[in-house]
Amino acid sequence: MLIIWKKFMTMDTCLQNQPLKKKDCDIPYNLLGLLKKSVGYVLWKFGSANSDPFIPGLGLSKEELSKMAVFFEMSLICSRDGNLGTYLELYEEHKMLVQLFLRYRNYFGELSLWIAHLLATASLGDNHLWQDLGLESRKELGTILEAFFLPLYSSNREDMRWKKFFYRKLCEEEGIFVCKAPNCKDCTDRPLCYGPE
Repeated sequence: MLIIWKKFMTMDTCLQNQPLKKKDCDIPYNLLGLLKKSVGYVLWKFGSANSDPFIPGLGLSKEELSKMAVFFEMSLICSRDGNLGTYLELYEEHKMLVQLFLRYRNYFGELSLWIAHLLATASLGDNHLWQDLGLESRKELGTILEAFFLPLYSSNREDMRWKKFFYRKLCEEEGIFVCKAPNCKDCTDRPLCYGPE
């Protein structure tokens, strides 16, 4: 436990600093690599002109998108010419997901803002979340969630599939009951929400 705390203690300090600079952050190399790979993949998958759904630049402002590109040492070629109708249809849902992640983030700063937009964008895809993030496994997704959104990560005690868990959390917070049964154990949809991905 002491190693994990020490590893992320400087990240906490880093994320409070403005402007954010990668050299000042002690983000573990494997986590930084996962994030960079995922950002590139999601920008391509959801930000290309023919993407469906089309979420330009993860829904970030041009300024935040530029800062993120500098941080991850990426050159961006983001299309703003996709189906904006699709984006507008999903705008409120995307915004609600971003706000959910921001409410449960460990660290306040630009990096967690970017990751919240990354997760919200990928949550609108059709595959498992780890697949829509361009990751190799659910475990890699868990590494990101645990590092940046620990309260949310920890509250998925029964290992529900992440997208279903996020939407269920949103519904609970809004006081909307959409499940078929009062608890997961008795629900006929249990195989859809739990189990291997």
